[in-house]
Amino acid sequence: MTALNIPAPENTGGDWHFSGAFRSSSFPENLKLAGEGLEWNTNALFGEYGIHECSDILRSRGISIPDGVQVFSANHYRAILDMLYRSVSSGHIPQHLAIGDWLDTEDHKSVLFSLLEQFSHRFSPTEQRFLDSWIALQK
Repeated sequence: MTALNIPAPENTGGDWHFSGAFRSSSFPENLKLAGEGLEWNTNALFGEYGIHECSDILRSRGISIPDGVQVFSANHYRAILDMLYRSVSSGHIPQHLAIGDWLDTEDHKSVLFSLLEQFSHRFSPTEQRFLDSWIALQK
């Protein structure tokens, strides 16, 4: 998820992904995009939580984006929520998602778990069981 290395207003940002993804000859097809009008869209679950417009940030880093074009990115929390939902809705415990790799402090982890509690009613009972199993692995 390249969006993770785009700084977010909450000071969550930075990850192992590089801007080379934006400079690839296959850009933008090489990115896994999500959102309105795309194959993967969790906006019905999470609304606009954690989404921010970032075209100016990308332009300041030398990424060519036409004038008037908006680019939206997810903060760490939203990206994690999206990836969690994608896994549990596909019938998997997302063992590839280790929160300690992305969130540096206990406060950040607490925010994520609070968000999961806030949005948990939007998960089906089966998805909730997968999510609960994943949460147990994180503690």
